Amino acid sequence: MALVGLRPWRLSPWIWPALGATIAIALGRERVFDAATAVAQQWNVLLFILGLMGLAAAAEESGAFAWITDVLLERAGGSRRRLFVLLFVTGAALTLVLSNDATAIGLTPIVYRSLMSASADDAMPFLFGCTFVADTASFGLPFANPANVLILPHARFLPYIAHLGPPQVLAIALNLALFLALFRSRLRGRYEVRDAAPPSAPAVRTLVVVASVAVAYIAAMELRIPLGPVAAVGALAAIVIGRVEPQAALRHVSWSTFALLAGVFVLLDAIARAGFVDWALRELEHAARHGVLAADAWAAFGSAIVSNVLNNLPVAVASSYVVAHAPSEHLAYALIAGVDLGPNLTTAGSLATILWMGSLRKRGVHVNAWEYIKLGLIVVPVTIGVTVLWLWLVP
Repeated sequence: MALVGLRPWRLSPWIWPALGATIAIALGRERVFDAATAVAQQWNVLLFILGLMGLAAAAEESGAFAWITDVLLERAGGSRRRLFVLLFVTGAALTLVLSNDATAIGLTPIVYRSLMSASADDAMPFLFGCTFVADTASFGLPFANPANVLILPHARFLPYIAHLGPPQVLAIALNLALFLALFRSRLRGRYEVRDAAPPSAPAVRTLVVVASVAVAYIAAMELRIPLGPVAAVGALAAIVIGRVEPQAALRHVSWSTFALLAGVFVLLDAIARAGFVDWALRELEHAARHGVLAADAWAAFGSAIVSNVLNNLPVAVASSYVVAHAPSEHLAYALIAGVDLGPNLTTAGSLATILWMGSLRKRGVHVNAWEYIKLGLIVVPVTIGVTVLWLWLVP
């Protein structure tokens, strides 16, 4: 996973997990049948991610994302600082409705095109905002991150909101405040204001479908229906109703992402069979002896660290094993916070960040990994810390 972030020789990121999985099989650490089973068992989240890609494709091709960005550029009134705030808040809203991956792959290219009237350096705070808000805003709703679907595939909506809704709002506010302080000198200045054109009919129809899909997610959770098929059907509806050409929609699907995920799921299965889950359960039981706060802190910060080593989706799978043996769902909320917020530390921690990096590389934008880590070292401990404290207050 370190090679996924470093990307030596500019090879595609999926190569490294696939190579790692192949080595694990060749060394006898994983059987071929077990590897195939490990991937097949994640059909729901893989279908969910495919659906998210389809929804993001429909929103971009129909002009919905472009219209939203044009409105924000107009409403900001030429102030770069105000524009940053509006983009951050809008990115949070899109993440809550569409998920972090859709925000990263859909909003990033629109923001990039809108701000390239300035230098690439001037655009970087906004581009960093796209990926950070995608992860920061992804734990407040059960469908805002594929990792949430993995850890709690049948989450109860109201208890989930009670535990993670308030800290979600606080985490977004803290992340925004920290970025405004850290980028204060780079957010000065103004840009030329242009009137936003009215949305096209396909854009309006697509936005209606996206809102309907969010409602369908809530209904599906109450009926205990997997979210993967809901997302896939919603994507097809958005493509058809938004009158998006199928070929154009398919161009937005990152097929290599599924090869990457298959590799990391196989690696996780090999690690789990080597005793990782048993070790995690023992450590959690030990932490629980010191109280709920200690157990939640261990779960949240521990899963955050491991997510940056192995990527958060396989860690979410491991977390689901842990939750299955836990006496209540309370531990799941701490694990979700760590798995969702933790990947803001490195560029290989979450699928959303990997997709964000790929989108920028296609446009010739180089992301300084050390600058990303420095931002993460400031944001991650604060946002996870406030969430752990809230979970301690709401048992």
